[in-house]
Formats: sequence, C-alpha cells, structure tokens
Amino acid sequence: MRGFFERLQWKMAAWMQGRNGVDGLSNFLMGVGIILLIASVIPGLDLLSWLVLAVLAVALFRSFSKNIAARSKENAAFEQAVQKPKRWIALQRKAWANRKTTRYFKCKGCGTVLSVPRGKGTLRVVCPKCKTETTKKS
Repeated sequence: MRGFFERLQWKMAAWMQGRNGVDGLSNFLMGVGIILLIASVIPGLDLLSWLVLAVLAVALFRSFSKNIAARSKENAAFEQAVQKPKRWIALQRKAWANRKTTRYFKCKGCGTVLSVPRGKGTLRVVCPKCKTETTKKS
C-alpha cells in the first residue's frame, strides 16, 4: 500500500508541473468558500451553497491553470489590496503584545506610527521620516 501512495504522489507532482498551484488569492478564496459553506447550513440560506460552489470552482481553476502570467498578475493585485489591512492587523497585535512596556502614537506630520517606552515621563520624539518634533507623555 505504501508503494501505491508514493506512486500517486509522483504522478500528482508530474501532473502539476507547468500549472499555477496554490497562491495567496487561491488560499483566500478557499477560506471564504469554507466559511460560506458553514454559513449555508443555516436554514434560509440555501442559495448560498451555489455561491460556495462558484467560489471553490474559481479557486480550483486558479490552482490548476496553466496561464501562470495571468494568475500571477491577479495574485499581485490581490496582495496589493490586502497589504494595508495586513499591516494594520500586525501593528494592532504588536501594540497589544507590548501594551505594558510601549506606547504607540501617530506622527502629526506624516502619519507614521511611532513608539516610546511607557513610564518615562514627557519625552521629545523626532519622527525618523519627516523629522517632525513632538512632545508626548509616556
């Protein structure tokens, strides 16, 4: 039985050569499809299962597509669109993890998020981007 699965693995790898494979947009579509699938179990949302089928079909189409240039372009546009929310979420997680030791605030000149150690009194902070000086209480 072990030989069967090894041969299957090699055959699948050979079949996937020259295809796009799984990327960020495909992963996102699969996640949305699974969430919608779970939501479609709720009574009254029966038509949602057709949307689930469409979303999962697009994700599979993208994964098995041989037009790698077009899929890469779509994925790059998706990554550009989600870059700002990902950065904001990462900053919120960092601020929550360091909430006892660090205070975060935005620069009034350029909007860059700056950090100062907590409990040091009033500090004069200079923004590294725009060189705006700000006095903040830590």
